[in-house]
Formats: sequence, C-alpha cells, structure tokens
Amino acid sequence: MLCHACHVHLRRDYPYCLHCGTIRRRIKVAAYTAPQLRRGGTGARGAASGDPDQATVPLVKPVTTIGRGVDNDVVLDDPSVSRHHVRIVRGPEGFAIQDLDSFNGTTVSGRTLHGDQAALRDTTTLYIGDVEMTFEQPRSAEVGSKTVVRGTEHTMLRASTEEAAPTATEPLSVRPRRRSGWALKQIPDDRGREIWVLRNTRSGKYLELDAHDVFIWNSIDGENTVRDLLFAYAERFGELALPRIERTLRTFAAMDLVRGLHGQRDAERRPLLRRIGRATVRALLQAKISVGGLDRVFDRMYRTVGWRFFTRTGVLLLWVLVLGGLYGFWVATGRQRLFDVGGAGVWGAATVAVGYLVALVIHESAHALAVKSYGRKVTRGGFMLMLGLPFAFVDTSDMWFGSRWSRLVVTLSGPLSTAGLAGAAALGAAYIRDPVISGVCFQLAFGLYLNTLYNLNPLMPLDGYQALSDALRMPRLREEATSYLTRGLWRDLRAGRRPGLRQLGMAAYGFGAIVGMSLFVLIALVAWNSRLGDLVQKYLRPPLDTVLVAAAIGVAMFPIWFRIVRGLVVRSKRASAHHVVPAGEASRAEAST
Repeated sequence: MLCHACHVHLRRDYPYCLHCGTIRRRIKVAAYTAPQLRRGGTGARGAASGDPDQATVPLVKPVTTIGRGVDNDVVLDDPSVSRHHVRIVRGPEGFAIQDLDSFNGTTVSGRTLHGDQAALRDTTTLYIGDVEMTFEQPRSAEVGSKTVVRGTEHTMLRASTEEAAPTATEPLSVRPRRRSGWALKQIPDDRGREIWVLRNTRSGKYLELDAHDVFIWNSIDGENTVRDLLFAYAERFGELALPRIERTLRTFAAMDLVRGLHGQRDAERRPLLRRIGRATVRALLQAKISVGGLDRVFDRMYRTVGWRFFTRTGVLLLWVLVLGGLYGFWVATGRQRLFDVGGAGVWGAATVAVGYLVALVIHESAHALAVKSYGRKVTRGGFMLMLGLPFAFVDTSDMWFGSRWSRLVVTLSGPLSTAGLAGAAALGAAYIRDPVISGVCFQLAFGLYLNTLYNLNPLMPLDGYQALSDALRMPRLREEATSYLTRGLWRDLRAGRRPGLRQLGMAAYGFGAIVGMSLFVLIALVAWNSRLGDLVQKYLRPPLDTVLVAAAIGVAMFPIWFRIVRGLVVRSKRASAHHVVPAGEASRAEAST
C-alpha cells in the first residue's frame, strides 16, 4: 500500500506516512496512540537538565503550545526557551511546528526557524532554544517502543559459537577510541529482539549489532581500557567474554570506526608499499567500478513513473506476465528450437544480446526503485568481477534501516522483474506469427528464465540467498552453515550429541553451499580457459602459453585461494600460540603489568 501523496510504502501501524507526513485515507487518528515529543538525554546542549518524569510528552490536542511560561501546554524551564516559544499544529497533511518569533529560534533537522514553520516527520530532531527533543508519529498500541536514532555491503558481527577461555591476544591496557562520522539506530524486529544498525557515514558501510555489541560500542570513550571493558561487560552480562570483546573491537577497527588498538596504525602512516599491497589485495578480492549520485536519478524515475509498478495494479500485471509467460513458453516449445532465430543470422543474435543487456539494467533498476518505494537511499551502483566473471550491482544497504519484509521485497523485485520480461518474451514467441520475431523472443525468454533461476538459487550469494537469509533471520547463513558442517557437526558427533533438525538443516545447506560454490568455480575455470586458451596459443609457444593461462586463472581465482591460505595461516598462528602459552597465562601476565 502506497501513500497517495509521495507514493512510498505505508506502515499500517501508523496513521501518517512516515516519509511525507500525510494522513492515510479513511483513517481516524484518534484510534491510535498520541504522537510524542521525547526529550533527549541532555535537556540543554552540553548540560543535563529537565525532569526525567517529563521526558516524554504526548501531543493530544490539535494545537500544543510550548514555552517557558506556565500558561503553555508544555513548560520547558530553560533560560534559552522563550515564554511562548513554539506551537505544534495537527492538520490534514500531518504535524507542523511553528516558531512564535522566539528569541533563540527553533532548529528542525538543521534548519533554524524564526517566525517560520516546518513539517514534522517521524523521529525528527528539533531544538527548542537549546532543549533537544524528538518528534514521534502516532502509532498503534501494539508497536510499543519506537525506532530510536542514537547518533550508508553489510556485515554482521558473528556471535560466539563456543565457549572460549578469556585469554588476552592483545594488551589489556590499550584505550580504544571512537572515530567521528557514525550513526547508530535501533530498528524494529518482529521477534521482539533488540537490533541496532551502526553506520560509518564516511564510507557508507553498515554493521548489525545486538545489545551486547551496543554496550561495548557505548563503553568506548577513549578513557576505558580493554580491561575496563572486560569488567564492565562482566558486571552487566555476568561473563568474562574477552574473546568476544576483542573480536568486536577488531570488527569496529576494520570498519574504520575505532582507533587506538594494539598494532593499529593510521592508514596515512603505513609504508607506501604496504598501502599499495593492501589496495591491490582489496581490488583482487572484489574488483568494483562504482558510480555515485544515483539516488537522485532513481528518485526522479520513481516519482515520475516507477511508483506505478508498486501499486496493486502494477503487482497484479507483473504476476499475470510471470504466470502467463510460463504457459506461453510451454506453447512456444512446440514450434521453436534453441539457438534458432528464424533465419535472422547475426542481427538476430545481436538483438538477443541487446535484450539481455536491457533486462540486466531493468533488473538492477527494479532493486533501486524498490528501495525508493520505502523512502530509502540508493548510494551507488556499478559493475564488479566475481571470480573474473562480470556482474552488475546496486547498493541497497540502506534497507538495513527497514523491516525484514521490506528487505525481502527489495531483494525479490529484481528476479521478479526479469521473470516478467521473460514472460512477455515467451508470450511473443508463442503468439507472434513472424518467424524471425518469434524466434528472437524465444531465445530471449529462455535466457531470461535461466537468469531468474540462477539469481534465485539460494546456494550462491545472489538474490535468492539474500531472500533466504532474511526469511530465516540469519544474515550470516552461509558462514554459520559451513562452519557447523566443517567443525560443529563433527564436534557434536564426537561428544555423542545428536544433532537436531535445525543443525541437520544447517549442515545440509552448508554442504549445498560448498557444492554450489565449487560448481561456480568450475564454470569460471572452464570459461576463462576457453576464453584465453585459443587466444594465447596464437601468439605464444608451449609452455609459455600454459604459464600465462595459469597465471590469469590464478588472478581470477584470487578470492578463493587467498581466503583459504589466510585461514590456514590464522589457524596455524592460533595453534602455535595455544601451544606455547597455556590458556589463561596471557591474561594473568597482562593483569600483572
């Protein structure tokens, strides 16, 4: 269901559009809990003030006045607040705040008002004088606590799967400190769990955190040492979880959000050759060509015509194409043959290739338009190489601030758009009488159906995998499943524990993921060997041609063998450390320094 004003998806538990503030049609605001003004942790900028019992103020009147005078509906006893400072008005287009020519003005989302007014959106931060407050839309009683902003590829902090002795791998006396340029936001979860998303606003990368990770993050102030974090964590959660604390700190450091860890050096202080080596490794692991500034393009596209594809009529027509196309493809198979374009020759093959390219653009655009349908941002897009094979991508990581259902819609919008195009081509192949046009349509439909199945394959890190991991609420499904198959399953069997259904499912998926990736690697090897073999043999003699082909394939397969070698090196170092230093001695030695 889309907003009739801005065409962004609505949430049924709010009477107003969270994007533009327009009231939903045929909705009575009185049936929802009142909107609220929530005072921030500090009543004035830089100084704590305010009665904690009055931290949340419901806005139950059509007009609510706020000021220092006792005749206001909301009284703010702060010298920066005028006697009659602002009023909040509820109208047919949502809520608005009006500054009453106050002395210090009113700041709404960075804009200062002096006698002006501004619309209030959900979670809008405003300063009445120096008093910080947050406006929250009305909502149904079942929603409970609101999404709270605490401060744009996505990474999940891996939870510990086994009990480990609290042995220090780094000095406990270091004082980690947070870098600037971050935002922490709590997001709703349909299972009642506390989930936060931490964003590096400088790089646009995200981390999904739980309550334990957030506690560690909030405890990093530049004064607390790792030892202080260890004891504070133990006092809060009742366990000495040093391995988790160190792993979390390293993850924050890898996100360029924390400085001051042992052995960590600023990038600008690293030797030039080391910086070049790190940049080369990153490029070989995943070569990307990114294009920024796409959000404005897709925003304009969505507002003009794209929103129509997300209406009930648009969704119904898409499914008619998908299902009708399957019938049309079955009909067309009776009179069409693969790789036969009805005598069109080279021009027919070129037309099919252009059709595939257009379908690829539409596929990625569907992801981006789905992001815009939820009022989120598309930060970038472009092309990347995965094992030397080209792929297009659109960065939809801003959807981690949305709900699980919205992420599923964004993920599946691409394959469904490709299936819709395949259906249209299949119907053309079945009912167009011209042999050239019907032949081209059949080849295009066959290729697009294969592309849809490939993208929906949950064993590869593509759309189908993302949808499955969201549906199962397991952002690291591949890592956890393969880890259980290779280590956890055998540990359970040796200990005499019988795996449950969930464990067996994880092991089965891990096995399938390994097989699927192996087949993908095999296909990449065959493709690169066929592409390079004939070309190199024309110009080089044996064995130089074989050496060159092997070197090129080695570069293309770099992400595979590099991670294997790195894992073996890390395990070897850990085994050596445990062999030389008994468990617990490192932490005791550190505590004695």
